[in-house]
Amino acid sequence: MTDEGLRGRPEFWPVTLLSIALVAVLGGWGVVTYRDRTRTEAACLQRTTLRVAAAPSIAPPAREIARKLAARERCLTVVVDARESADVLRDLARTATADTASATVPSPGGSAAASPSPLPASSRPLPSSSSSQPLPSGTAAAPAALPDVWLPESTLWLRRARAAGAYQAPAVGVSVATTPVVLTLDGRSATRLDGALGWPRLVADAKPPMPVVLPDPATSPIGFGALAGIRALARAAQPDTAEAGAAAIMRRLAPRTVSMAGESPPAPTGPGAGEVAVVSTEQQVLFAAAAGRRQVAVYPPAAVPGPDYPYAVLTTGPGQEGATAFLRALLAAEGAAELTHQGLRTPRGAPPTGIPADTGVLNRAYPPARLPAEPDTVALLNAWGGVHLSARLLAVFDISGSMAAQVPGTSDTRLSATIKAAQDGAKLLLGTTELGVWEFSTDLDGERDYREVVPVGPIGPRRPEIVAAVDGIRVKPNGGTGLYDTTLAAYRDATRNWTPGRINMVLILTDGTDDNGSGISRAELLRELRGMADRKRPVPILFIGVGPDVDPTELKQIAQATGGRVARTKQPSGIRQIFYTALAEFSCLPPKCRR
Repeated sequence: MTDEGLRGRPEFWPVTLLSIALVAVLGGWGVVTYRDRTRTEAACLQRTTLRVAAAPSIAPPAREIARKLAARERCLTVVVDARESADVLRDLARTATADTASATVPSPGGSAAASPSPLPASSRPLPSSSSSQPLPSGTAAAPAALPDVWLPESTLWLRRARAAGAYQAPAVGVSVATTPVVLTLDGRSATRLDGALGWPRLVADAKPPMPVVLPDPATSPIGFGALAGIRALARAAQPDTAEAGAAAIMRRLAPRTVSMAGESPPAPTGPGAGEVAVVSTEQQVLFAAAAGRRQVAVYPPAAVPGPDYPYAVLTTGPGQEGATAFLRALLAAEGAAELTHQGLRTPRGAPPTGIPADTGVLNRAYPPARLPAEPDTVALLNAWGGVHLSARLLAVFDISGSMAAQVPGTSDTRLSATIKAAQDGAKLLLGTTELGVWEFSTDLDGERDYREVVPVGPIGPRRPEIVAAVDGIRVKPNGGTGLYDTTLAAYRDATRNWTPGRINMVLILTDGTDDNGSGISRAELLRELRGMADRKRPVPILFIGVGPDVDPTELKQIAQATGGRVARTKQPSGIRQIFYTALAEFSCLPPKCRR
């Protein structure tokens, strides 16, 4: 019988039908798989990587939320970097300064021309926070790439960024979490005091049962929240003399003010000679409990402005859609659960999960307080500056060849003697003073005449490193004096980063006159300085002329354009006294004094 005949027999029909069905199923599966694969590949031709710079206190839950989002959004990658807000602010200010300089700095011929960033690349940078690491001497620091999204711990950082000219940062962001400002006590101290717990007794009383450590309000959002609480306490106690009452409380707290490298305050200590309470956050109390250390949170009578974690989108490119998706994930129920699991509250103040019973942390809603308007914020910080005199200083050292000249009667050169005097001064400054150091000559960094040695930041946690870095400054053999370009760059940096509650000053130590033929002229410098000077945000330039070659007339013209002054000394040992005399002269803060 033929094959055709066999296939025509009825007993072979089921086999034939089954084969046809199997071919159809396999073929259909192949088509579906192909379509799915090609559809996925087409969608991911536009894969988005979103880079988020988050304050360390919110970075861990933000990473977990990003991981879960990536599992759903297959074409979106969210990279969350834990970065101190001060570091991100500096990068934003650096970019803003560079953009302005390239558009506005005049060329030697007088017309506007592109120029390098006036905020110099660091050759010997120092860490301003735990997230920064120093580079070997002579290594240029590459500017950090700006994130697509910034998630600092407070809206105060966004305001500072805007004040520094970083207008890509919004004035406000979308709050994704909160944590209240509280006073923290060691568990043994709380047990000892028992019924004496409370801000009126611990903070406002003329004789509190223990000292209170305050993070510097000029740089810490937590410390600023405490200032707002102090003002409220003073108004409640004596409404008619609230300003004087608040100043008295601030004055008592000033000696124990601490400058912090990051956002986390120190831990409180228990009974004994070193017993202290610390202004901190609710989250820090919960972190301590998780680590087996009992701390107790003491809340102010009413909520004060605290960390509000604003979500600020910086990108204007295709990453905006991804930024929106990540914001939705943070605000969704699943995101809120992750944030509260990590000791934070929701934007409306819903409590964290798993609160230990003996920490004093409130297991109920605690709606956050709004940040005061900008004028009120500045006024409060200036009131603080009036009782806790501190400064923001940018010190600029001349390293031109003439600074190698020997000081008569000594074995020191002009530069080495100047450095010794500056190091002695740095050792005596308040730890909360912010200090940065530049050096200048001619063509130090390509065609640029100046270079950063120490980025501006609090002296307190960096004092030994600053002294060591300044000790490494050396004369540039045969180097000229690029005074005008350097002065303009330093003044632009200082005005952009003006800080309320501080004596903001540029200190330039030099032994000569400008001899950089390729730089701007004195007339151009004076015009630029007068255009930037603002009586409400004063930044005087203090010139200290070292040696007999200084032209006091030249320096006086430049200093007066900023409300500053000139001092001369034949012996660099006189620098320290000049500096402290100038601090006293410039110590009156706005609005009472407007130079």
